[in-house]
Amino acid sequence: MKQTPFLFHRNRPSFTLVELLVAIAILGSMAGLVLFALAGARQDANIARTRHTIEKINAVILQEWEEFRYRAVRIDVDSTWLRPDRGLGGQPLLSPREGARLRMMVLRDWMRMELPDRVTDVWYPPTAYKTVLRTANNNPNDDVPFYVGQSTAAPLGQRHVPPRWNIYRSRVGLASIASPFSGSVAPQPATLPPNINGINQGAEWLYQIVATSTYQGGSALEAFRPQEIGDTDDDGLPEFIDAWGNPIRWLRWPAGFPSELNRARGVANPDAMDPLRTDWRWIDANVNANGKPWLLVPLIISAGPDGVFDVAFDLDMDPNTAGDQPLAYAAMVWSGTTTSPAYGQAGPYYYPDPYFGVYGGNGGLGALFDEDQDGTTNGAADNITNHSLLLE
Repeated sequence: MKQTPFLFHRNRPSFTLVELLVAIAILGSMAGLVLFALAGARQDANIARTRHTIEKINAVILQEWEEFRYRAVRIDVDSTWLRPDRGLGGQPLLSPREGARLRMMVLRDWMRMELPDRVTDVWYPPTAYKTVLRTANNNPNDDVPFYVGQSTAAPLGQRHVPPRWNIYRSRVGLASIASPFSGSVAPQPATLPPNINGINQGAEWLYQIVATSTYQGGSALEAFRPQEIGDTDDDGLPEFIDAWGNPIRWLRWPAGFPSELNRARGVANPDAMDPLRTDWRWIDANVNANGKPWLLVPLIISAGPDGVFDVAFDLDMDPNTAGDQPLAYAAMVWSGTTTSPAYGQAGPYYYPDPYFGVYGGNGGLGALFDEDQDGTTNGAADNITNHSLLLE
């Protein structure tokens, strides 16, 4: 018998199951690569958008900050305190250095009220500035401390309130709430309206600053798109938001933030608000050259893709600690290691201190902090800040 040979057909009408599975696997891999590339492109776009928003905010804030360096400070001082013949008669005289220190404290306090980053900046009135009147024999032991604008001691002058301070208070509903006198115990968070004392307060005050600022001849808000503004906590107070929908926060005096802008400290990069170096740390032997007051550049920061800051926005952010007092610059008293001419005299010496916390050993505002309680500070690695933009 003749056997019919098997014919192999090259043009088959169908695929085998194995071939189909291989094709699906290849297509799936290619789709995964495309989706990965698209996700990376979307992430890059979100970062670029957030950086652009921060750049615009930074331009407004640095303009406001720069104006303080050259601002004329108004303090209504009785001219009799400045007459040279007072020294000849053995009467107290305001020394030039104490006058410079008084100007430095007023600048810091006005910056606190005009560029707030927390509710206590707006809740407290001007600090009761205390200065020293130098006696004729130039003996520091005979110096007479005097307050500025405080009725409990002989007043040296009149304190003034910046107009924006009242505007802020009116906008957020603080106008009807009495402000404490400087030096009283800082208020517990429960005593303040919750909508301006929450975790987003720094972001909300940042918006208020920009909303009351002008830039390039117009309202600073005109530079921002609706997509860059939101109200993430639905409290009626807007915030600038990043590309991931999270509030962009800020710190006016980020003394503890690990930035290259903060590395050139002290003598190499002194505080611009204190050109005559009247801060007592300049004469404090316990503070080395790199620890002298340095230039503090405001920090504007987005949490980035993971939504975690891991940056200290207050000196004690431990959620397990009850009864924490909010930081109040206006109620600060001098806490340095050196003895000031007025320290230890009658009454506390109120001293708005941008570097508070750094010298106390807890790192200061802006220091890396395990905010999300995950045991690390890795969340700060992808943060987007104006410091990184300024260093580019």
